Amino acid sequence: MKKFEFLIICVIVFIALFLRLYKINRPIADWHSWRQADTASVSRNFLKEGFTPFIPTFDDMSSQTNGLDNPNRYRFVEFPVYNILVYLAWLITGVNTTIARLVTVVITLASTIFLYLVVRKFSSWQVSALSAFFFATIPYSVFYSSTILPGPFMVMSLLMLYYFFIRFLENDKNWLFLSLSIIFANLAILSWPIAIFFCLPVAYLSLDKYRIGIVKNIKIWLFVALTLMPFIMWRIWMLRFPQGIPDFQYLINDGNIRFKGAFFRWLVAERLGKLILTPCGFALFIIGLVAKSSKEKLFYLSLLFSCLVYFVVFASGNVRHDYYQIPVIPTLAIFMAIGTKLLFDLKSPIFNKYIGPVVAVILIIFTFALGYFEVQGYYWINKPQIVEAGKAVDRLLPKNATVIAPLGGDTSFLYQTNRHGYPVVDRSLEKFIDQGTKYLVSVDLNDSGIQNLARNCKIIGQTNSYVIIELSKGCIGKS
Repeated sequence: MKKFEFLIICVIVFIALFLRLYKINRPIADWHSWRQADTASVSRNFLKEGFTPFIPTFDDMSSQTNGLDNPNRYRFVEFPVYNILVYLAWLITGVNTTIARLVTVVITLASTIFLYLVVRKFSSWQVSALSAFFFATIPYSVFYSSTILPGPFMVMSLLMLYYFFIRFLENDKNWLFLSLSIIFANLAILSWPIAIFFCLPVAYLSLDKYRIGIVKNIKIWLFVALTLMPFIMWRIWMLRFPQGIPDFQYLINDGNIRFKGAFFRWLVAERLGKLILTPCGFALFIIGLVAKSSKEKLFYLSLLFSCLVYFVVFASGNVRHDYYQIPVIPTLAIFMAIGTKLLFDLKSPIFNKYIGPVVAVILIIFTFALGYFEVQGYYWINKPQIVEAGKAVDRLLPKNATVIAPLGGDTSFLYQTNRHGYPVVDRSLEKFIDQGTKYLVSVDLNDSGIQNLARNCKIIGQTNSYVIIELSKGCIGKS
């Protein structure tokens, strides 16, 4: 790598780090805090209860995830690779939300570097730098790369997989690069199984090099086998703990939304065209997409094809949750970079030679401005009272107490209490008491049921923001 390219990467990484320090110390009560709380609680329980990566637990004992009671709090979604990294950081610092967010930030900085390296294998340094720059600065990407979620780690693993697999194909007698490819393929798939869709570019690269000979290529088959085997073993192991496996069928095609008008509206207009890229960034993406194709661009098209297959298969998941689009950011950044480079190189007898660069700069500026406008609310703590109430619970209640912390099923309130329990009232209060849970904390002081309990039951703590109640069968049901 040339010195000026190294300098460019350093500048982009510094910008990426600087942007992600914005509100880095915010509590887990921001956008999609429920998913962040579930992820962070696994790491916290490793500290509190012992390191058990093959039997991860979180704080939710309710039946809301799949209809089954989960008194052991099993959490079997992805293998806790990312959670382990947070746990290792917390071994040094103690439980600290800012440190957990910084773990994701560091992961994203590595992704920025490897995105540059991957694109540089196919394109000029300008396209590589612009790709890394857009990945590092798109406001949507900035927010989600400071959240406590496994998605950014999966993206990093995929980019490292692409890079090392390309290096392997350059010299397929090099077992080191093949081994590294297998390792990062496993990390990607185990950390978030949807990574399987984004392995399609690896298949393209293999077919492009070996053609029909791929059928007899032992190393490629070894790569496939060793990539899928750990994931299959993990899925088989999970079946022993059905209480901890959330229902995921609704993520596929709930309401038969696939290919309906709402499907295209939410994914194309709302997510890509408004939230993630904004209309201006989407214009750069389209310009990059329709730019003259080359052999090198086929790899980028294979990335885009992976995104499209993923959108189609997990149709309702992508419509419901905007964090499901985290994996497509590198691809969008690449095509935005191609579009920007095309505008800067625009030569036309019709237009002034400066028109292209000026248009590109204007589109980029408005992409950032409009993008920040869309995501600024994601940083807000809309219910700060759950943080205040959680600290009170942690201070006033026994460490081994289980609590009811209802917030419509949102586990972020429960996480703030540093206790296990229930984020939703999914059974009678009498049954809660019979099962050993006698404390309820609420921030909904206007609820008539909470007001009735507060009048008749023992109050452990109360302010204008919350109430902590000790339940007993004698006080339930009184008017």
